[in-house]
Amino acid sequence: MPPLLRDPATVLPSLAAAPHPHPHLLRALHAHLLVSARLASLSHLAAFAAALASSGHLAYARLVLPRRPATLLAHNALLRALARGARPGLAFAAFRDLPLPPDHYSLSFLVRAATALAAAAAAERPVPGQVNARLLAVSSHGAAVRRGHAADPHVQSGVVSMYAALGDVADARAAFAEIACPDLVCVTAMVGALAAGGDVDAARDLFDGMPLRDHVAWNAMVAGYVHVGKSREALTLFDEMQRAGAAVGEATLVSVLTACAQIGALNRGNWVHWYMRSRRMRMSVTLGTALVDMYSKCGAVVTAMEVFEGMGERNVYTWTSAVSGLAMNGMGLECLELFKRMESAGIQPNGVTFVAVLRGCSMAGLVDEGQACFDSMKDKHGVDPWLEHYGCMVDLYGRAGRLDDAINFINDMPVEPHEGVWGALLNASRIHNNVELGKHALDKLLAIESQNDAAHVLLSNIYAESQNWKGVSKVRGVMKAKGVKKVPGWSAIEVGGKIHEFFVGGRSHPRHKEIELMLAEMGRRLRLQGYAANTKEVLFDIEEEEKEGAISLHSEKLALAFGLIALPESEEIRIVKNLRVCKDCHDYTKLISKVFNREIIMRDRNRFHHFKDGTCSCKDYW
Repeated sequence: MPPLLRDPATVLPSLAAAPHPHPHLLRALHAHLLVSARLASLSHLAAFAAALASSGHLAYARLVLPRRPATLLAHNALLRALARGARPGLAFAAFRDLPLPPDHYSLSFLVRAATALAAAAAAERPVPGQVNARLLAVSSHGAAVRRGHAADPHVQSGVVSMYAALGDVADARAAFAEIACPDLVCVTAMVGALAAGGDVDAARDLFDGMPLRDHVAWNAMVAGYVHVGKSREALTLFDEMQRAGAAVGEATLVSVLTACAQIGALNRGNWVHWYMRSRRMRMSVTLGTALVDMYSKCGAVVTAMEVFEGMGERNVYTWTSAVSGLAMNGMGLECLELFKRMESAGIQPNGVTFVAVLRGCSMAGLVDEGQACFDSMKDKHGVDPWLEHYGCMVDLYGRAGRLDDAINFINDMPVEPHEGVWGALLNASRIHNNVELGKHALDKLLAIESQNDAAHVLLSNIYAESQNWKGVSKVRGVMKAKGVKKVPGWSAIEVGGKIHEFFVGGRSHPRHKEIELMLAEMGRRLRLQGYAANTKEVLFDIEEEEKEGAISLHSEKLALAFGLIALPESEEIRIVKNLRVCKDCHDYTKLISKVFNREIIMRDRNRFHHFKDGTCSCKDYW
């Protein structure tokens, strides 16, 4: 007999891990278990059945199970293997075939299978033979109640995790409230459910009250902050996590990279990349994609593409992140070239990919190329256009000044135009100073979103550029009557690993006096170069001197002044802004890059601007 079969305890784990074990090995092992009388042992029978099911031989596993067992041990082992396997839905068929009434173990494994399906559904990850995850989850909970096992601690904890995976915070809360003494797994699941559902304050209260926290709890809380856009809180908590000695794995780093991408924290993102290399972590598809996304959204597009090209394995999300990174950095031609490489590599683009490509074409003024990509969506790739794609096409035509084409495109749309379409037309009206078209677009937009502050401000800008102060006052009066408030502008800059945030006219920064002195020096040196403030977008008919004072305190100028005094001359100045940069600040920053000989990278709400030697990567097409 081969040595491999002398001890089944060494064979069964490897059999379970093998995707397709040879039938001869299965039969040989089965024969050995029978001859050695080991199959009479419930533990060996359970292990053999579980190993068969885990390796894909479900029919074989059912054959070896007794039809009238004394206990459920072997059948529960099968349930557990299926719940943990690649096709967790099969556990429900095995549950229905149980020869004895299920016990609390049976129900806990069933709930685990429902949780796996719910998690796959939430991640939009297809599972072979997948059915309605929520329906199976509710039926699992119902089965536990009917069988009298709903109060079992393992089942209760599993139910909380199951509803958490579904994103059903209300049912998770209800299940959690019924548990007298929730264990670590259960509390962690509840923290994750609350955080993923957006209630990060409640999640943090529960998290802070945990006497022990494993890495799963830390990950859930960090991811929750990222989910609601509280990136600074996420990074602060990650620092606490490291000080607490919790294990840092792939899930943690993906959340941290996402937080860095949201606020443009390149130094922190660089640290994560260094950490991965120093720990010799495998560059998985998920981590690699997160790195590409982070570097792209921090304006380090060259490094993003280096990571992309160095990845051994890439999926559609990786390609899409790279395509999107090139698009947002204004590299339209490179974006198209990468998209063609993606097609040649046999990667099927999805709807998000086409949004990125169309935006890249729009930013670079590649109208014909964008039209061709839009036409290929349905004809070549079978992707039905989303509302976002229609908005991109209107933006493509509008930016290029082809307003008639934009209007004709809207009129020919097979679906009702949404706010993105009218917003794109309104922006095109501002770019090309078409007041009447702007009013038409705003009326359509406000019929859908009456509280849209950006739309009101855009029309105000159109009136202001035309010196139509009555129009400005009328729009502002409408905003006041509706209670619409303009979102305050802010800009953020990373210095020494810390994010510094500036608001319009802000004076709260510890180094404000130095910033004021630098602003004065910047103004003096720019005036020597012939700079005159562009006050057309200042929204009220006030004296020019007052207008210049108003725009001199825009948040990006404050951040820029701080960058000049706080960062070494050899380092790029990187600024993230929540609103679209105004024309004056754009011209101002171009001139600063030349006069101070600094490279400046600014990410506004729409795109990146790379300033160097008095020019911008957008070529003033924005």
